[in-house]
Amino acid sequence: MKRFYQMVEASNRRFPDGVEPFQMATRLLEECGEIASEINLWENSGIKRQKHGDPKKENIANEIRQAMVELVKIACYYHVENELEQSIEKSINQSKLEGLID
Repeated sequence: MKRFYQMVEASNRRFPDGVEPFQMATRLLEECGEIASEINLWENSGIKRQKHGDPKKENIANEIRQAMVELVKIACYYHVENELEQSIEKSINQSKLEGLID
């Protein structure tokens, strides 16, 4: 999570006028749309491959990272970082109890 917090800090410094909740939500939705476009490319849906060529791991990873940063920015805006980390830990522990992960 520390790296996400660092990326959030950098983004907030780079774009200080873009840290309002609706702006972050809009960027999150934009990034989700770009992930959907990458999925189309990976799944060879439509004419995407003809237009953009073969899918690249770096591209879809970048779009996923950007969406994740926007989600963490929202958590930071509402000061729920500790609660987010606790929720993640709780989910992992529950999955371990259910035998879903080691």
